Formats: sequence, structure tokens, C-alpha cells
Amino acid sequence: FAKEFYTQLIKGRSMGECVRMGRLKLLEKHGVAAVSWASYILYGDPNFVLFKTKTSPPKLRFQGWSGMYRKLALKLSLSAVALSICIYLYMMLPTINPNTYFLFRKSNASFLKGRNQEVLQLSSQIIKKEPSFLAVYPLIADTYQKMGKSNEALKYYFEYAFYSQKKQDKKNLASAYIKIGWSYHKQGEYPKALDFYNKAITLSRENQDSLNEAIVLRKLAVWHMDKEDYDKAMELLVKSSEINRQRQNIYEHRYNLACDYFDMGLVFCNKDDFAAAKEFYQKSQALFEKLKLKNELSDYYFNLGELCLFDKQYQEAMDYYSRGLKIDQASGDMPSIAADYNMIGELYVEMGNLEKAEESFNQALSISSQVAAQQESAAIYYNLGLLYKQKGQKNKARDYFRKAQEIYRLIDTNDYQEVKEELLSLNEPVD
Repeated sequence: FAKEFYTQLIKGRSMGECVRMGRLKLLEKHGVAAVSWASYILYGDPNFVLFKTKTSPPKLRFQGWSGMYRKLALKLSLSAVALSICIYLYMMLPTINPNTYFLFRKSNASFLKGRNQEVLQLSSQIIKKEPSFLAVYPLIADTYQKMGKSNEALKYYFEYAFYSQKKQDKKNLASAYIKIGWSYHKQGEYPKALDFYNKAITLSRENQDSLNEAIVLRKLAVWHMDKEDYDKAMELLVKSSEINRQRQNIYEHRYNLACDYFDMGLVFCNKDDFAAAKEFYQKSQALFEKLKLKNELSDYYFNLGELCLFDKQYQEAMDYYSRGLKIDQASGDMPSIAADYNMIGELYVEMGNLEKAEESFNQALSISSQVAAQQESAAIYYNLGLLYKQKGQKNKARDYFRKAQEIYRLIDTNDYQEVKEELLSLNEPVD
């Protein structure tokens, strides 16, 4: 902002024009979502010019018809520029009311601090004032996701798509499709998720929108990971990372490159290549720390803890899990907290402390049952079934396996078959 401001200032532009050019430069570089450009406010006369440019005396000449045409052309070109600016402001800026931006910044800050109710309250004020403010819809939806209210989240993701389409904003529309797809994905509705991912990738490629293309490639990679097609997942992540590496100077691409590395680590972990997994997790961590992002490190700590668990380094694993849990608790992410306690329970099982494991699983179940976290609940039921099977309590084990099976029956993954095999094993005679 400062560089553009002073460049325009020494060219003899007015103070107000310099501020405007600086803001536009920030918008061009970082996009509308990074609202830092709205922080710069001019107090004083916007028409004041600090460095006046020298002007040569006018040359007297007969204009004739050519001069009249030149003047007309000049007026038309100026009108075209003004019209272009108006169109740009309408398409790119959701509002011209500064108060809306301040409310949004405050709401976004509350989101990062886990103050979910405050986010919803501030965001509802924005919608009342400026229903076409696109950035507020994914913020509300993401907040509901953290609260475990997936239906409310989905509603606002669709609102995001509706207003993006209304404004003919293809970039935001592709982003909305990705978020709708991810919402279905987390609910285990894989065909619907795939449908919206395909819509997003088609739209982003048509619009030469490299950022959303990279994001949807990564989401598709996770989709294939869930189907245990790890080679396809890695192929998609390589494509995504290539796009992001070429544009690392842009914040959003650098952030998504960190996510690519993290998911690559996850693929290697699923393929039992733990050395490669650790390497990519560390690459991801280094980028997130450079970007000064803390909330994103939760999954990193849990996955690194899982690697320690495989090496039977139980105390190190617990330390990593505790760090990840604190981050999720601070951000108010209820489905993640339920999943965290479930993983802590699994660790206790490995350590042979079945009482602590049972306590953690029940804590996880209590949280997941309060929020609509079906996949998390299924995983917890399954682990409780394994726990009671190990303790020799077959009836309890059977009840929990059946509860897990009821959820997995609706989800197209291999988990259903695993639960079925565990149920069948309960009928086998004990040696």
C-alpha cells in the first residue's frame, strides 16, 4: 500500500487518488477476502496535491473537425474508464459502506478466537445491511460447521452460491461449490460431494481460476483417500502443489501449498511410509508457522502423534495430542474435539489403559452426540465395540458395532465391511 501510495504521490496525484490506488493494488494482489486494504483511511482534504507537476503553456492552434473528434473521443474514453471502475467496484467489492468491512473484520477475528455466537451475531448484522456481501456467507457457514450444525452450514454455503451467481462472480461461485462439496464430503455423502467438486473444477478452469482449481484438486485427493485409492490421491495432490508452487508469492497459494504437503503426508502414512509422511508433515508445519497460523496446526499435531504411536513412543504421542486438542478447544471446533478424544482413547488402548480409553471414548461420544457429527460418532462407536470386545463384554461390543454399522451403511466406504466382520467374530467360540 505504502509503495503504491508514494509512487502516485510523487507523480503529482491528489492524496485521495493515492489512497484509492494503494487500496486497488492491495485488492489486486491479495483479493477481497484479505480486507487489510480497508484499514487505510485518509483524514483531510482528498484533493490536496503535495507535488504539483509542471505544465507547459498551451499551444494555440485551430482545432477544426479533428480537434472536435479528439475531444469527443477523450470524453468517451473517460466515460468508459468511469464505467469500468463502477463495474469493477460492483463486481469485486461487496459494499461501499466502510462500517460493513469493520463488522466483518471483527466477526472474522471472533471466528479465529472461537467465539462462535459472536460471529453469528455480527454476521447477521452484515447481512441485514448488505445481503450481497459475499464474504460473510462462508464465514457464517464455517462457524456452523465448527459448532457441528452441518445443515445450517450447508444452508449458508448455498446462500453463498446464490449471491455469487446473482453477481455473476464465477470465482466466488467456484469457491461456494467447493465448500458445498466439502460439507457433503464430511457428512459421508460422497456422490453429492463429487458432483459439486466436478462443478467447481469445470468452472475454475473455464475462468482460468488457478486458486480454486488447486483447492478442488486437493479436496478430490481427500475424496480418493477415503476410498483408499492412494495413487490417485497422490496424483491429484502433485497437480495441486504444482499450481501452488508456481504462485507462492500469493498468500492463498502458499497456504494451500502447506495443505498439499500435509495431505501428501497423510497419503504416505496410509501407505505405511512413515519416514516420508513425517517429512511432508514437517514441510507443512514450516509453511503454516511462516504464515503465523495456529488453528491449522491441530491436525498436524495429531498426525505427528499418530506416527509416534506407531513407533510406540506413547508419551510423545500424548504430548502432540494434547497440543492439538488445546488448539481445537480454543477455536470451538466441536466435531474436531470429538475426533480428538477418540484418538486419545485409541492411544490409551495401545498403552493398555482400558479404563482411561473408555473414559476418553465416552467423552468423545458425549460431544459428537450433541452436534451432528455422524462420521465421528461412527468411529467412536466402532472403537467402543473393540474396547468391550477386548474386555470380554460381548453384548456391549455388539451394541456399539451395530450403532457404527447403521451409520456406515449410508456411507460408501470400506468401514461397513470392517464392522460387519467384527460383528461376525463375536459369534465365534472362545478358545
